[in-house]
Amino acid sequence: MKYFLIILIIVLLGVGIFAYTYEFAEENFDKKVIGLCILTFSFIWMPLFIYHRYKNKKKEDFILTKDKLKEMNDFARKE
Repeated sequence: MKYFLIILIIVLLGVGIFAYTYEFAEENFDKKVIGLCILTFSFIWMPLFIYHRYKNKKKEDFILTKDKLKEMNDFARKE
């Protein structure tokens, strides 16, 4: 999954840069390609990256509870 994400981001950046610099025969084709790259990045690459990054984490570690707030306040007072 890690290598797939790396390859996908390189391909998206490469196609986006190529579409930005190359002049196509059709008038707005470069804007369509760049828009497609941005949509692919937003709706395919980013959710895959977030899933890959947090798939083995506990959800409770990211939820702010009263106990964690108390721990943070106690830690701040010690300093």
